[in-house]
Amino acid sequence: MRKALFASVLLAMTAAQATENLPAYNVYQAPPFVVGSGGLVADVVTYFNDKLKGQYQFKLETMPRERLNQTVINNPGFKGVVLLLSPPFVGDQERKKYLWSASVLDDANAVISSPAKPIEYTGPDSLKGLSFGGVLGNRYMGLEERFGKDIQRSDVSSELANLEKVANGRIDVTLMAHSIYRYLSRQHNLTSKLHLSSKPHANFSRHIFAAKGEEKLIAVLDQVIAASKQDPAWTALLAKYNLGN
Repeated sequence: MRKALFASVLLAMTAAQATENLPAYNVYQAPPFVVGSGGLVADVVTYFNDKLKGQYQFKLETMPRERLNQTVINNPGFKGVVLLLSPPFVGDQERKKYLWSASVLDDANAVISSPAKPIEYTGPDSLKGLSFGGVLGNRYMGLEERFGKDIQRSDVSSELANLEKVANGRIDVTLMAHSIYRYLSRQHNLTSKLHLSSKPHANFSRHIFAAKGEEKLIAVLDQVIAASKQDPAWTALLAKYNLGN
């Protein structure tokens, strides 16, 4: 009896030692990525931890992008993973700097205006002569050189504030991740007061990335991502944040 008990304790200790604990970095602080003490990124980490039992265990760490750049991205041998970014967001369009997982989510930069003055985006010239709502610190690809010239930008601290300004006619247009727009517009009953351009500013996919040399980690993540496409728990997670079909 004692031998059997000792063997089970030893097995449990061995399994615990085999689990590699790693930080999972997140730079998003707007809903649905962070909602109160939880949110999409917290649920994604919980989902992966559940599927990776006995192999890896992630601990969520949310930080500003500037800090991520200094402590993680600029460190070629960083430990852990970075959540839900896209290769162009970190200057790795050709995916040579880091190892990237398969796509976790498809997303886009949505162009949002008022139904009273709807804008169908075809390129930066679509916004010529308009007032644009930005978020402090954010850069908008292809538009930066136009701000202060033929596109007038004013900044606020959050995406929700810009949606409210568009709905109230205080600015003409704003731009944000479609995942953020979809969640905020539904949660705050703004959908009927906003016009979503049929063409986005840009389409992109969200991935998890790690440092070079972490091929095993990325391979395991890819297995989880592939299986998630048919997993009701993953479908429910997306639906929770208005990200389902």
